[in-house]
Amino acid sequence: MEKKHDKRIVVQSLIGTKQLSFYLWCLKSLIEFSEDHFDLHLHTDGSLSQTDEDFIHSELNGTKVTISNSTLNTDHVLDCLSGRPNCQIFRKESIWGIEFFEPLFVNLKDPVSYYLDADILFLQPFAGLFNRSQTETGAIFLKDTQWDAYCLRPSHFIGDHKKPEVVEGINTGLVFWDKRAIDWDYLEWFLGAHHLHHIPEWIMPTAQAGLANRCNAKTVCPRQITNLYPNAKISDQTFGAHLYGSYRKNWIEKLEKDENRNIIETKNITPCFHECRKQTAIGYSIKQIKRWKNTRLNLW
Repeated sequence: MEKKHDKRIVVQSLIGTKQLSFYLWCLKSLIEFSEDHFDLHLHTDGSLSQTDEDFIHSELNGTKVTISNSTLNTDHVLDCLSGRPNCQIFRKESIWGIEFFEPLFVNLKDPVSYYLDADILFLQPFAGLFNRSQTETGAIFLKDTQWDAYCLRPSHFIGDHKKPEVVEGINTGLVFWDKRAIDWDYLEWFLGAHHLHHIPEWIMPTAQAGLANRCNAKTVCPRQITNLYPNAKISDQTFGAHLYGSYRKNWIEKLEKDENRNIIETKNITPCFHECRKQTAIGYSIKQIKRWKNTRLNLW
């Protein structure tokens, strides 16, 4: 476990002016409940005004915060992606390209990057999430126990063509990478394989699920950081809640009304990490049926 006085950790996130107050609420909860000492590096989509930036610094007072405009950082990232045209195109054309590539190239000297979505609300004290030894040689993600939120069709797993090989459901609301473990050739191939891009907004999670299959990838225990689908459960071991936009309003109301959550300020929860497992065509098909029932029939 990395203590407060150990090597400085930089936790990165991506924010914009829309829902800024909500994002700062979540980031303040991270600062409040994390025993690990870190600096914040906030990437923006170019929408923040100087007033917004001043507001961020005032709200996160006491924590070292760096704010960078991703539109002004494009040339640096594209230089780092030299020789990988599909990666360059995706970085230029997609907000999800910014979310993935930007954290990797902030500090070229540090092989490990820590990224969190700014819609994860932390609920009670924890220590050891930003544990460098757990990330080295691979990656860490959130575990999606509900769906495989990937851009693939089940038919993409069969046939004589080159096939994607992905791990079972991961969620990229939390992404820690040992950059030395990234298979850049696979990523370049996948981002250029447009026939596999059935759902555009899930291209990058699917790409990372493929990269995860090629290294020592893990997920945080889903009981500890939980993706808040309508049927999710929050237990006394839950220290983080990923507030999806589609279900956010109802869950915020539930959390604000829940007076039975016992927060033990003197006890830190230590995250558990589970190894990722390769997904099969049958397993993926089952998850697709489950997603169809959830989203089309509202059966959870």
